Amino acid sequence: MRKNKKLKSIVYVNYSPYENSGKILDFLVENFEKVFLFSLGFHQLGKKKQYNRLLIYINGKLHEQKSLIQIPVQQKLIFLLLPLRSLITFVQILTYSFWLKNKYGKINFYFTVNAFTAWIGAIAKRIGIVNKTIFWVWDYYPSFHENKVIRFMRYIYWQFDKISSNSDHVIYVNQRLIDLRKDMGVLPKDARFPIIPIGTDSFDIKLKVKKDVVLGFIGVLKKSHGLDVIFNNADEIVKDFPKARFEVIGSGPDEEYFRRRAKNSSISTKFYGYLKGETFNDVLRRCSIGIALYIPDKSNVSHYGDPGKIKRYLSLGIPVILTNVLEFSKEVENARAGVIVDYNNSSAFINAVKRIMSSYLEYSENALKLSSKFYYKDIYPSMFEFDRNKPSKT
Repeated sequence: MRKNKKLKSIVYVNYSPYENSGKILDFLVENFEKVFLFSLGFHQLGKKKQYNRLLIYINGKLHEQKSLIQIPVQQKLIFLLLPLRSLITFVQILTYSFWLKNKYGKINFYFTVNAFTAWIGAIAKRIGIVNKTIFWVWDYYPSFHENKVIRFMRYIYWQFDKISSNSDHVIYVNQRLIDLRKDMGVLPKDARFPIIPIGTDSFDIKLKVKKDVVLGFIGVLKKSHGLDVIFNNADEIVKDFPKARFEVIGSGPDEEYFRRRAKNSSISTKFYGYLKGETFNDVLRRCSIGIALYIPDKSNVSHYGDPGKIKRYLSLGIPVILTNVLEFSKEVENARAGVIVDYNNSSAFINAVKRIMSSYLEYSENALKLSSKFYYKDIYPSMFEFDRNKPSKT
């Protein structure tokens, strides 16, 4: 970052629990004098968790925290009530951003990873609250879905996505997201955009062979994230590895479903719920294999993303078993930091566990080596040092 970095202020908007995916919040707090984080709720992640908060960081420390309007919503009503919740989000971000400007002065950047909140940023710039807007594109939501309500909401989101592509600075987490928009005619074929993937952390780790199979998962508990594979293959896993267990960190819309499956499963499973701070790293360090078994369904949004969970596993030297849904999957397998499996092939999953455990130290070393390529302090600075006089799309 430039020498005058500490003179800058930034509004950062993201949905919980992704605010610090890839250490992005840590990076902002380390490099900006003032960080104004709007942390928003979407899925229910625990009864006691406070959603919709404004956190104000000054010189690297949490200075103030404000609770925003929050509407607890049952999972089945999330998309039906999305317009109302979005309206509340719109009003709150603009209202509090205006208050922040009056209290702390004009804000240099408005930064977000969501198309709808990026559109709010464009409004904030137009009325003079912020100087520049940055849209770090994490997702694409396919318009097709069996649920008509979700399909319609995704169509609406796509309209915001097209508008938000005109932010002052647009960055993508992978080439797949750019190619998709070119194929759809949204972007010119010769358009060029910077690619900055989700970053990794760096830990002082002494690698060692882990003899017990401890499968680990961190993330939002949704069926599309593939936890069913573990329970579907539990008997076979325990047959080959009698001490095998499954550690699950996180909460989400399908948590109760997976808890019921775990009760009737032969593999010992512990649900930790939503963990804060470094606590989840302490749990993951006990795991020998990370799980990222996204379902290969055309409507699965993970197909276009860059998974923070995989970067977290790699940062801790944990090999990964994953499906070939992500663009990043091939890079993991080519680096021998993990194994790609067919979601519907039980024997492929069991063989992947055996392959990793039989050469554990090699896979673990490769995981750390791959992780080092994406260290967040190395890859994030350019996100905020673009040429203000030139559009990022050229």
